[in-house]
Amino acid sequence: ENSDQSSNTNDVIVQTSTPPDANTNSNKLAVNGDSSISTFKSADDDETMTRKDSTIIALTAVGVILAFVGLIAAGGPGAWRYYLAGGICAASSHAITTPIDVVKTRQQVDSTYKERGMVASTLKLVKDEGFQTLLAGLGPTVFGYLLEGAVKFGVYEVLKPAVGRFLSWAAAASSISFLSSRYLGYIICGLFSGVAASAMLCPMEALRIRLVAEPKLARKGWIHGGLKMFKNEGSRGLWKGLNAMMCKQVPYTVTKNVSFDFLTTVAYATTVNLGYAITAKTKFAIPFLCAVAASVLSCISSQPGDMLLSVVNAHEGEKRVRDFSKEITKKEGVKGFFVGIQARFLHVGIIVTVQLLLYDFVKRLCGIAATGLASG
Repeated sequence: ENSDQSSNTNDVIVQTSTPPDANTNSNKLAVNGDSSISTFKSADDDETMTRKDSTIIALTAVGVILAFVGLIAAGGPGAWRYYLAGGICAASSHAITTPIDVVKTRQQVDSTYKERGMVASTLKLVKDEGFQTLLAGLGPTVFGYLLEGAVKFGVYEVLKPAVGRFLSWAAAASSISFLSSRYLGYIICGLFSGVAASAMLCPMEALRIRLVAEPKLARKGWIHGGLKMFKNEGSRGLWKGLNAMMCKQVPYTVTKNVSFDFLTTVAYATTVNLGYAITAKTKFAIPFLCAVAASVLSCISSQPGDMLLSVVNAHEGEKRVRDFSKEITKKEGVKGFFVGIQARFLHVGIIVTVQLLLYDFVKRLCGIAATGLASG
């Protein structure tokens, strides 16, 4: 019996005195002899930036640049002005409203905040997690909406002449005068630009929502968090919300762009018909009021899609958009799709108003007529 015990002494695993904590992985190395030790490897060691990670970032950047060069070239001379104005206004307007977006997202994905108001949720979030939590996802927000805004406004404006010519031909060929409607053309342009913007924004919005829902993912920066998300879930994790993204972005883009075009055109025409001159003050007041109206309309039309987008990207797993949609409908009915809309009225109201004012201003700086006057 003693000999059996002594024969097993070399198989004993000697553990380090420091036990693994919540952030540590236990990797036991059982080796015969005195060299047998158990090591604990920190999870942070697996999160260092590798050469492969750097290559992925570089290739992604090159791909995005080439895609934009192709889009701008296809748009013809001067098209770059729409892409520039769109990118600047979208990135700026979404950046300044990041804290509101963080609170809105937490209300949608965290039951602790769901029944609280905007102010109460903000105060609790700051108290529990610190003020810096309100800036979660700022990086992917700025980068994502820089690309999204450029595509959304650029494609929308560049397509207008081509779609207008096609509809005029279709109206003449079919004798259906409605097909030549300018605003039907705008709606079609909005649909195309909304789909294109959704594809461009989807990965960054998925990352933004995950950073808000899981703050620990951002402890080494949003780029590192994105790579970790990519490693854990693959490209599917970044793209699984595409259908929900289109449910949000397509009605949002169509409503915002078309209503702003329509309202500014009517407002400028009415001002001229009443005998008033179009002054610098007029070119601020009309876009401002029309932008506020467009923000309310676009917020309502895109709220169900925004709710779906939040719950889809906040969770890992194989559940699809339709699964979450059925779940929300079963538990809360239609009102379940409008959770967080109060925060979103403030959020979208600021975003759209600032965005459309900036867009109109940058366009004019680039030599393009003010929205509404250009089509009037």
